[in-house]
Amino acid sequence: MMTALSSRRGGQRFSTPKSQQTYQRVLDAAIDSFSELGYHRTNMSNIAERAGVTRSRVQYYFDSTEHLLSDAANALLSRVWGRYLEKLYGVAGGAADAAFDQLMNLRHDPDQIAWIELVAASRTEPMLRRVVERAQRDLDSHAMNAQRQLLRVDTAAAEAKLQVVSDLVRLLLDALTLSVISVEREQRIEALLHAFSSMLTHYWQTPSRAGKP
Repeated sequence: MMTALSSRRGGQRFSTPKSQQTYQRVLDAAIDSFSELGYHRTNMSNIAERAGVTRSRVQYYFDSTEHLLSDAANALLSRVWGRYLEKLYGVAGGAADAAFDQLMNLRHDPDQIAWIELVAASRTEPMLRRVVERAQRDLDSHAMNAQRQLLRVDTAAAEAKLQVVSDLVRLLLDALTLSVISVEREQRIEALLHAFSSMLTHYWQTPSRAGKP
């Protein structure tokens, strides 16, 4: 389990290439640990070992556990959604069904898995909950703006529909990332995703009535 780090250096920025590389190596080590070991089995010792530094060096770059978790959460969401949007911008017209398919592919992404580890653990840890909520809130505005452009959302009804679709897909993605993977289960999941994709595409393409989504 993560334990508190001592306060040493506040919010100091590290401007030299070497210090930036070390900072990134420690951050990557923490993220890899969340993905492979889970949040509760991650500790400063295995982060330091993975990064090839001492525990005191981890403390040099991250003055508190919340600092490390906050940077990790922001990095995870930036990576996951950055890859998603990069793939989606290559789809002609940014079709809704392509957007859904690309998003569902993220359930096997190591960074998405690490993020869900933090989300799950945050249910019982107030400090981590603050970190997760802050990171999610910061990302939501950017993600929604990008999807508005990709899907050409230009009316209040379409905006309401986009919010419904986005919320449904996010909830399903989170649930699937937590699920146990097996050949039989993957076949059932593929059938579920196909049906869900068809329903969402139909919902998105059906004209709204009386200003309702």
